[in-house]
Amino acid sequence: MSEYYLVDVKSITSKVPRSQFAVDEIEALAKSILAAGGLLSPILLKQTGAESYEVLAGDREYYAAVRAREINPREAEMVNAFVVPEEVSDAAVEQFEQSRALHPSPPSVPSPDTQTPTLASFSYMDQRVTNLEARLDAAIQDIKQTQQRDIQRLEQHLQALQQQIPQRVEPLETFNTASPATLMQKLAIAGIRGKTADTLIKNIEKARAKAPFTSFSDVVKRVEKLGDKRMLSILDAWNRVF
Repeated sequence: MSEYYLVDVKSITSKVPRSQFAVDEIEALAKSILAAGGLLSPILLKQTGAESYEVLAGDREYYAAVRAREINPREAEMVNAFVVPEEVSDAAVEQFEQSRALHPSPPSVPSPDTQTPTLASFSYMDQRVTNLEARLDAAIQDIKQTQQRDIQRLEQHLQALQQQIPQRVEPLETFNTASPATLMQKLAIAGIRGKTADTLIKNIEKARAKAPFTSFSDVVKRVEKLGDKRMLSILDAWNRVF
């Protein structure tokens, strides 16, 4: 289905050279467009990109709109047009040509110096404002969606980083639940390695197999080769790291 739009003149191109139309004819129609507040007979376009169009029918009117914009960029920024889907382009062009045959020349329009505002000019401005508001709303929605996606990606990234941060394990829980390999790593932090570390790990496993440790004093009391000074050294090293 063809859609009616106000299209930015700069976004339109034509395959028909401007030189095919008489200069005075284009000039007269351009002044008529400015005087009437817009092109009263919309041209037909096909969309060639996100913000680009090509003339299907109405090349003369298009070049007149270009000239009108050259004369007054603010008043002739947009042009009335139907954006036609490819599947109905032939029928639309045929209808356009038939309509032109019935009305071979544009209606005369009073000079801009004497013309008073008309309903058509007000209607054109309303359509223009509505079109601009719609484009602004669409741009704002795109920005909001982009921001929302960025926030979601940031939250996912933060969650991934949080999962990578090692969770603090209380020293007493380490003595009660840590595997021999983990105990070896943690004792190495306190400078205990080699046979001494192997002996302590075996003694820790032997003691906790009977019952969980209830305090650090309980650990010192039940684990052979682990005295008060060594326990304080271990706890001090672990607190500095963890």
